[in-house]
Amino acid sequence: MKRITIRDLAKMLQLSPSTISRALSDHPDISEKTKTRVKETAEKFNYSVNLHSSFFRNKKSNLIALIIPEINMFYIPSMINAINEYLYRTEYSLFVFISKDKLKREKKIVQQCIKWAVEGVLISPSYETRNLDHLKSLQMADIKTVVLDKIVRNSEFPSVSINNVSASYSAVDHLLKNGHKHILGIFGNPDIAITNERVKGFINAHENHKEKCQKENIITVVNISELDSILPVILQHNQKITAIFSMSDEILAKVHFSLMKFGKRIPQDISLISISDGFYPHLTFPKTSFIKDSGSKMGKKACNLLIQQIHKEKSNNRHLEIETRLVELDSIRTLNNN
Repeated sequence: MKRITIRDLAKMLQLSPSTISRALSDHPDISEKTKTRVKETAEKFNYSVNLHSSFFRNKKSNLIALIIPEINMFYIPSMINAINEYLYRTEYSLFVFISKDKLKREKKIVQQCIKWAVEGVLISPSYETRNLDHLKSLQMADIKTVVLDKIVRNSEFPSVSINNVSASYSAVDHLLKNGHKHILGIFGNPDIAITNERVKGFINAHENHKEKCQKENIITVVNISELDSILPVILQHNQKITAIFSMSDEILAKVHFSLMKFGKRIPQDISLISISDGFYPHLTFPKTSFIKDSGSKMGKKACNLLIQQIHKEKSNNRHLEIETRLVELDSIRTLNNN
């Protein structure tokens, strides 16, 4: 069956196409009786608005694009859900694009957003992204853009993130206050800003406590699978390690599995803390202490900032930081170093 058009509805109801259009949009000049008649007929024949023609009439697509590197079981789902729920209460619809952490693919998606005439873009850059020059085409098309989560520091686009230095500092500071002087820090790809900032917080905490931070105790991996070969060696040969800091949930899952596999008891043998959205730490045994990084708050804040930009509301916010906090659970042992 062919798609029903406004002209088809007009012919069925012996009304003009303009009357049909105004009735469907609840125009005050159209009587309630006519509106009801038109809407019931439209529903009966599965009529839906043609977005392309609507755009050309109104110059508005009501589309928001979210560009993310990947979808995994940690953090990202809660962020997407929060964005979707926020937009559900507005006139906007959400499209999700996945760059697979490739800059070339990210650039192609940006051009697709322009072709689709989206009104706004939320983007968490790929790990290959070093600058945001490719987003300037969005500016030229008057498409508002907000960078979130794994941001690239810039002065062109508003952004939302946590304070990565502060988050990792808080985790390591907590371990040091509990007597742990030999802490292993495990981090992700060393080529991205979020990793370097969290490494910086790790080092700063040691310096503030006047404890030497051994370079060999800072591990960075491009792929988490690398830990399959790295962790066994460390756990076997570095007996001084009493605690491990994990920069993310993905790394925490791998670390916790390795500790269990090699018979390391938490926290009796090794204490454990991570930066986390808070879901996975409650699934481990014992439950893992963590620095709360909320994907849900990240999504809501970024969405609110983007809608402000689209509606041209005055805002002095170029960068928003989501607050983090320590959640103490069961994975940290207090050492007596006296």
